[in-house]
Amino acid sequence: MRPSSATSWIARLQRWAENDANIRLALVVGSQARKEVPADSFSDIDVAVFARDPDRVLRDEGWISGLGLYWTSHTEGNALDSGEERRVLFQDGQDVDFAVFPVGFVGLVGADARAAKVLQRGFRTLVNKDSSDLVVPGEEALPVPPTWADFSNLVNDYWFHLIWTAKKLRRGELLTALEATNGYLRMLLVRTARWHALVHGPSGRDLWHGARFFERWADPRAVRDFSETVAGYEAKSIADSLRGHRTLFLWLSDEVAQALRFRAPIQDRAGMSMYLDRLLDSTGL
Repeated sequence: MRPSSATSWIARLQRWAENDANIRLALVVGSQARKEVPADSFSDIDVAVFARDPDRVLRDEGWISGLGLYWTSHTEGNALDSGEERRVLFQDGQDVDFAVFPVGFVGLVGADARAAKVLQRGFRTLVNKDSSDLVVPGEEALPVPPTWADFSNLVNDYWFHLIWTAKKLRRGELLTALEATNGYLRMLLVRTARWHALVHGPSGRDLWHGARFFERWADPRAVRDFSETVAGYEAKSIADSLRGHRTLFLWLSDEVAQALRFRAPIQDRAGMSMYLDRLLDSTGL
């Protein structure tokens, strides 16, 4: 099936929202509405829907076919951790995410930091049937460096789980070790890379969230060496990745600490590092 353009899809979504009395306010957010890093041919369409009865959108799939033929449809938690969204993959390859909220949430958007941040990047109104007053703070809050407590907690958390993962690997729990290496440890590593970019990078650089556009904002050395931290489902690969994790985390966290004049949060890091090597070496890897 020939793919439709995003423009035609947004027009289709607007007609759908206009004709459904349950939907009172609908906004296009995300890449289709922002100016910085705008949508490309692989981008989804994010729609925030404010409805009298959100469950009619979330639980009843009958309305989807009115938009077009589709392959998949499922619900999951939304990015704000405040409810659910329905994600639909249509047969022309376009995926559309419908984040659904009760009408009463409109007045709370400005007070929700994550919702406000999404809207500050840009949005397009599809329908506003009740002339709702959507209050969005004018400027996005700038990121701030970590406090000593935040930094110390993350460093200790990272080293604890680095050793914990090596123990799982030593025991032969490959999948558990793999999930920790490519999951939780990766999350902490990316957070540290963001702090590093904040204190060492250009002022005002957009650091996004999670791993979004990591290659744009992270230190080029971290981008270059990040592949050394990614493991495959094989014991040697996991062991090598844990060593790569340690190397990258060491200089990232050290340079953050130096920039912020923090004392070392781990008293015997050398001892922990030697213990990690013993765990990995004992597997013959």
